[in-house]
Amino acid sequence: MTHERFELLSHEGELLRADLRYEKDGRKKPVIIFLHGFKGFKDWGPFPAMLEELATDGFVTLAFNFSYNGIGEDLLNFTELDRFARNTFTRELEEVGDVIRAIDMLDEKLPIAGNEIARDNIGLIGHSRGAAMAVLAGSTNNLVRAVIALSPVRTFERYSERQKEEWRRKGYFEVLNQRTKQVMRLNIQLLEDLELHREQLDIVKAAHRYPFLEKPLLVMAGEQDLTTKPAEAEAVATAAAGDLTELRLIPNTGHTFGAEHPYKGMTPALRQVIDHSKAFFEKYLIHHPIPSVP
Repeated sequence: MTHERFELLSHEGELLRADLRYEKDGRKKPVIIFLHGFKGFKDWGPFPAMLEELATDGFVTLAFNFSYNGIGEDLLNFTELDRFARNTFTRELEEVGDVIRAIDMLDEKLPIAGNEIARDNIGLIGHSRGAAMAVLAGSTNNLVRAVIALSPVRTFERYSERQKEEWRRKGYFEVLNQRTKQVMRLNIQLLEDLELHREQLDIVKAAHRYPFLEKPLLVMAGEQDLTTKPAEAEAVATAAAGDLTELRLIPNTGHTFGAEHPYKGMTPALRQVIDHSKAFFEKYLIHHPIPSVP
């Protein structure tokens, strides 16, 4: 398997550090883009192993770090907390579009030949906040043919009025990274971005478009998820209810399907997630691809 690390530039000229994995065999392969979540990154825990499996199963997989996710050059540590503080929801959504456009145009920075990649046959898979970004992007981008949402949030409105009032008064809101014990700031522009673009960032409303677009959506979550409760996954799947929407609740597991960072190996729940993901993408990107909408 070929594994290439490379860098793209966003529409704002920001650096998007990325990985491309695929079997070099001269055949055009569908592309699966992975979107990490809040306080996450492309190399967190089991995600590289999952993308390697998908790559050996006949796909090109592309994972990238959002430019303001706080992870620096070493790719594993939150060394850019000033950038993390200045992130916004719409910036992340626009960067998903930047990556899709880079694939569509076969950007010269992409380390892959044109005969290896089906540029108009793209799937998205995201985790937590990244799952919401996948649902949003998939609802508006015609090159995206199928979407998987893992442990999705149903809304970005996750703050009480009291918290918002304090946020506006101080100009920032602080969250604790339980894994690293870092206190991470979110500047007021994140809240302002959400309030200004509430319609564009409505995840449930975006999911509601899927049956009309005839676009496949698979939603998966752990039944014991305490971070984004199963009801959130159910709300997204219910909004997209139709013949091409599936909901799978995995028993006896939580937000990351039993996986940790650093990665300690496969769990039964993660095995189910990967197997369901393979079958879903094989069905809709390889065996029965959904035609693009003009």
